[in-house]
Amino acid sequence: MRALRFALSFALTMGVAPALRAQACTVDTSPIRFGVVDLDRINHARGRIAIECTAATTVSITITGSAGGSQRAMVGPNGARLYYELFSSLWELTIWGDGQGRGSPVSVSVPAGERVERTVYAVLPAQPGAPAGEYSDQLLVVVDF
Repeated sequence: MRALRFALSFALTMGVAPALRAQACTVDTSPIRFGVVDLDRINHARGRIAIECTAATTVSITITGSAGGSQRAMVGPNGARLYYELFSSLWELTIWGDGQGRGSPVSVSVPAGERVERTVYAVLPAQPGAPAGEYSDQLLVVVDF
């Protein structure tokens, strides 16, 4: 039996709450890229959110997707969807979200002048039968305190 392979791209789009700009914090993200995957198996990918502030603070990080609703989905050829999830830990216990419909925000303590990074763990479960092509979703990452 031949495994199906799909090219997927997944990007994080940055949105910074106005309060952060006034408080001299910088936020940086790196995209989550599944690359070419085998949809007969579970697939994993990682991204990163980095924060640095001039004053010590605790921030709340939310992640929302463009599809909305009860499931995260990347959209591909002819509107086909591939469902995925984001987690705040390698053990995939806590869904990372916005606290309103999907998952919970993540709180992070940021010491003054130090760069703090958090990994975003992405999981694409097995979904045999999905059409080949490029799939993507745009996420909004909001950092607030």
